Amino acid sequence: MSDTAIQRNENAAIAPARGEQATYYTPLVDIIEKDDSFIFNADLPGVRPEDVDIRYENGVLILSAQVQPRQPPDTNYIWQEYGVGPFYRQFILGVPIDPNGINAELRNGELKLTIPKAESAKTHKVPIKSA
Repeated sequence: MSDTAIQRNENAAIAPARGEQATYYTPLVDIIEKDDSFIFNADLPGVRPEDVDIRYENGVLILSAQVQPRQPPDTNYIWQEYGVGPFYRQFILGVPIDPNGINAELRNGELKLTIPKAESAKTHKVPIKSA
């Protein structure tokens, strides 16, 4: 991905310490580039809107979320596979964006982020004059 505008960031110095969590989830993300924006579609099953945190700092987009338990803590499971815990993912954005225009929507476990490019990063068509 080195020739693209967006790179996954595996920098452990920025990511939260994994040793503090028994289970740590990495959401699957599809990214679409348009002339004027990027669209991020991230899978966050079981996450509520109030448990999502999206930040943009120094060219890095950070997605974090927390899945809350679906049952009371004293539930006596005979089998349990559904995990609870944190989601975390970060991306380096290699083009200028408009952080004030970022739009986030969570529906049915899918987070859709629309990240507008800054005016300087948008595709411009150059008109050709004839002599």
